[in-house]
Amino acid sequence: MDKLLFKRILVAVLTVLAIVYVLYLLISANFDMYPTENAVQVTVTDKISSNGFIVRDETVINNDTTGVLSYSCDEGEQIGVGGEIAKIYASEEDARAQTMADSLEAQKSDLESLQKNSSVNTVGIDTINNSINNNIISYIDDINNENLSSAFSDSNNLLYSINQRYLYTGKYADFNSQIQSLQSEIDSLRNSAGNSIGVIKTDKAGYFSEFCDGYESSIKYSDIDSVKLSDLENVTKQNVSQNCAGKIVSGLNWYVLCKVSSDEATRLSIWNSDVSISFSNATAMQIPASIYRIHQESKDSDAIVVLECDYMDDSLIEARYEPIEIGLGTYTGLRISKKAIHDDYVTKTTYDDNGTPHTEEKKVQGVYVMYGSEVQFKEISILYSDDDYVICDPSPSEEDLFSDETVSMYDKVIIEGDDLYDGKIAQ
Repeated sequence: MDKLLFKRILVAVLTVLAIVYVLYLLISANFDMYPTENAVQVTVTDKISSNGFIVRDETVINNDTTGVLSYSCDEGEQIGVGGEIAKIYASEEDARAQTMADSLEAQKSDLESLQKNSSVNTVGIDTINNSINNNIISYIDDINNENLSSAFSDSNNLLYSINQRYLYTGKYADFNSQIQSLQSEIDSLRNSAGNSIGVIKTDKAGYFSEFCDGYESSIKYSDIDSVKLSDLENVTKQNVSQNCAGKIVSGLNWYVLCKVSSDEATRLSIWNSDVSISFSNATAMQIPASIYRIHQESKDSDAIVVLECDYMDDSLIEARYEPIEIGLGTYTGLRISKKAIHDDYVTKTTYDDNGTPHTEEKKVQGVYVMYGSEVQFKEISILYSDDDYVICDPSPSEEDLFSDETVSMYDKVIIEGDDLYDGKIAQ
């Protein structure tokens, strides 16, 4: 064989072998023998999903007088005993004109107040600018959420802040001309419209709502201690009278009733803390609540849960039957797949007063972790468990951990594999 050809073949073979060897090293360095996932820190909320029916202490206000109502208070506004709910006018034109005059009266009063206090510079320009920005944001949020009553209030606040800035920066020395113009318009409206022909007042204190949905007495507030799941499942809506002028929600406390499974009822019964309620449709806030009552016909049956709340605003006062999530607690720890959990023996060495070592062995829950090519077993302390994963405490106490080793953040936890044991060398 030609020597040159032989050399070429030898070089080619050696080159292929070198490439194969390098590929082997790369694959060995970048791929584990066992599939793994990193233990990462997450925060989760233990929650129960259901549909909640809201029960309040509600008194429907009826109006037997013929005419057009012009409400004197906003949705969700607190009102005392004997407080005015609405004025009654003979026509819509009278109601519209008098309502506009009332609004202009409020604007005039704001300008008079600003002008009176303009010589006292207790508010800085930065505070005024922040107030303008906050009122704009609130106004846009109200429009997006279709909360017209709050949008009207925020628009008045925005106008007040803008006028305050005009005075502060010297753009206007006073508002005399504006006040005179408003007064002239108010007089014109008052003179052209008839006065109210009646007034509606309340004999109960509470939060006002002009909205009645027909469920006000479906489950009585006074029956909250005896309500059963069958009562919730058979709730019926009643016809709302044409004479209904609104309602008053009295009392500090109101209740959310919901159906849960027997397992969920058990979870709630052993929960010794307050909960939170998320209403997906009514509000983005999490409402604090407490577990007032749980009732089951038998230990294996579905249950009714009564949750007690004492927070109220205009977004909740119209809510009735809402999808809810009951939050039982928030947990922060290391997320680990349930497939990775095993039982294995760990040993612990202790020393008595004489310095004599004593070795103890115990079977515990843990995971196998890859350190280089070595498999190590680490004990875990579970804070929370879901269907597919657990949340483990990264710093458990001595009482919760038998050994001295637990899983750490970014550990490469083995999620599949056979014949795993502590100290095994993966090949």
